[in-house]
Amino acid sequence: MDRESSAVQAAALFFPVTDLLNLGKSTENPGNGGPPKSFVKAFGPDATNLARWKVIGRETSPIYHLTSNLPPVLILHGDADTLTPLEQSDWFVARAREVGATVKLVVRRGKKHGWLTMLWDIRQFADWYDEHLRPGAGREG
Repeated sequence: MDRESSAVQAAALFFPVTDLLNLGKSTENPGNGGPPKSFVKAFGPDATNLARWKVIGRETSPIYHLTSNLPPVLILHGDADTLTPLEQSDWFVARAREVGATVKLVVRRGKKHGWLTMLWDIRQFADWYDEHLRPGAGREG
């Protein structure tokens, strides 16, 4: 009997935080290596303990879990984003390519953390999924 894998087969997303241990130029960077300033509570009561945060931040940061079997990933990111700066996506792309994963970054010039026309960009997500999920699109199955 043929069965499809329940593993994620492709992903598409906007402006992701990929490394919580290195918030870089983000306006959320507390400057001490801790969690994002406005989102500390979202990570639980141990997030304020910097030693525990290093464990929590690593466990919840995608950049530390990249392998060659990462599904194809499409990222759209504005280069004027100060909440989640473009460097987060740049770091992810570089690391993903090191492990041989398929990743595409589309940079929206002058766009911040969200933009009025981003709903139209979702069409690119559909195209990405069509490219990578349609039967015969290079997937095993």
